[in-house]
Amino acid sequence: MPLSDTKLRNLVGKVQEPITLSHRESLSVRVSKKGTITWQYRCRYQRKQVIVSLGRYPGLSIKDAQNYIPKLKQWLKENKDPRIELKNQNIIESDCPTIAEIAKSWLEKRVPDLRERTQHVYANQVNKWIYPHLNTPSDDMRLSDWIRYFDMVKESGSAKTAGFILVRLKSIVGWAYKRGEISPNNPVLQLNVSDVGKASTPGHRVLQLNEIAKLWIQIERSKATPATKLCLQLILLTGARQSEARTAEWKDFNFTSMIWTVPPEKSKTGKPINRPISKKVKELLDTLGMVYGKFGFLIPGASQTKAMTTHSINRFCARMHAHLYEQWQIPKFTPHDARRSLSTLLSEAGVAPHVTEKMLGHVLRGVMGIYNKHDWIKEQLEAYDLYWGLITEAIEAELK
Repeated sequence: MPLSDTKLRNLVGKVQEPITLSHRESLSVRVSKKGTITWQYRCRYQRKQVIVSLGRYPGLSIKDAQNYIPKLKQWLKENKDPRIELKNQNIIESDCPTIAEIAKSWLEKRVPDLRERTQHVYANQVNKWIYPHLNTPSDDMRLSDWIRYFDMVKESGSAKTAGFILVRLKSIVGWAYKRGEISPNNPVLQLNVSDVGKASTPGHRVLQLNEIAKLWIQIERSKATPATKLCLQLILLTGARQSEARTAEWKDFNFTSMIWTVPPEKSKTGKPINRPISKKVKELLDTLGMVYGKFGFLIPGASQTKAMTTHSINRFCARMHAHLYEQWQIPKFTPHDARRSLSTLLSEAGVAPHVTEKMLGHVLRGVMGIYNKHDWIKEQLEAYDLYWGLITEAIEAELK
């Protein structure tokens, strides 16, 4: 009795003893121990029994597998080895998508539901690490193929890069499986981050007040554009995420209530973040408005219609660190370390944790997070003024 899709789907990915099931006209399937289904054509060539592997189900459907039979019979009639002919002429055009094709579909259908910044990050990862390297049908990727691929990623990038690309690929492959586009037993799903690289570790760098003072002075002495300098200073002073500062628009600032609102679409949590505009922050904003005008993006990039890029701020911060390291051997820091520094230094100064959490734009945990929606604007403002006062004292000490 010919095989049906219902029967084959029930076997895909099911752990069992290996079996071979006949279909029709010498066509059969080989089901592995882990539920991988391979189409096979059994015939005799030069008086010897041979098995021709055609492809894997469901990438190669029943109908398409049957369509190979006339071609295979013709080769045998012409006394040609069908195995060699399939390989050399590459007539097998499997319906099973490549990993790159799956990633493209994932970007088009799944990623648009995510935040804009996340979409940008995922697109960059796919363009750099997947499209150029993974053009093999997904069902043909063996464990050894994946290991070689991640070795390449680790060599070209880093062990941490290999780790987060594995996490991304498992999401992509898992998404495709749940849509019925590929088989469920792709070897990449068996891998752990420790098998291919290293997991990203939480940062621990906290800049001390004297380091922040040195950095602030170095920024002021820099010949960078006002937008670049003021962006890094805003990040240092407010503890905002880099993306929140870079993509801020003048419409996000209410100078009547003196509140800066990060809209949900620009917030990592998907919820609005309200921060008070302190006196020092107002000074920085006034400078930006005077230089670039109070419309569009607060921190303009190549034009007023585009925000400054992440690369620009990271590169500027790296330059500032290079100067400070040369003179003071200050350990490396990044813009994101400003958030940890603000929280730590203000906690040491006696500011309550729920206030610093709101300053960072975090969602409060537990019962407080569920029932208490207060932003503690007054307490935040006091903490921001206290923080700038501590930085000012440190700057004055450095300039003596």
